[in-house]
Amino acid sequence: MRHLSKVVNIIPVIAKADTMTLEEKSEFKQRVRKELEVNGIEFYPQKEFDEDLEDKTENDKIRQESMPFAVVGSDKEYQVNGKRVLGRKTPWGIIEVENLNHCEFALLRDFVIRTHLQDLKEVTHNIHYETYRAKRLNDNGGLPPGEGLLGTVLPPVPATPCPTAE
Repeated sequence: MRHLSKVVNIIPVIAKADTMTLEEKSEFKQRVRKELEVNGIEFYPQKEFDEDLEDKTENDKIRQESMPFAVVGSDKEYQVNGKRVLGRKTPWGIIEVENLNHCEFALLRDFVIRTHLQDLKEVTHNIHYETYRAKRLNDNGGLPPGEGLLGTVLPPVPATPCPTAE
């Protein structure tokens, strides 16, 4: 993950968060944050790319309160209080994917699609892609002279006679 964090944006997510109590989920989130910090794994939004005080304040709040997002996934709909909702049925009731009291999927969706989409695209292109591109150009594409894209030596092109028009 340390290597990946230099190449792609990482957004930490805890899957199947319905298997934990609220206390366990809170402790696990703290443990994941600590492990990421101790191992030098940067995740999106990276602190060094906060452009102004407002961005820094908003992103610090997200990093400390929401990350990693604890989500529950489901593709089944259930009837709850006269409404159809996505959720997972358990012996204790229905865990609603869109309910913030049950799951942080709505926060994750809003974070990725509504509030940070443009910044996510810019960081991906301007930082990760340009770093990769510069490295490949400096490494001469990573290929010794005379080799093809798949690492195979290109054979000489045989001379073929030109067809004569009849």
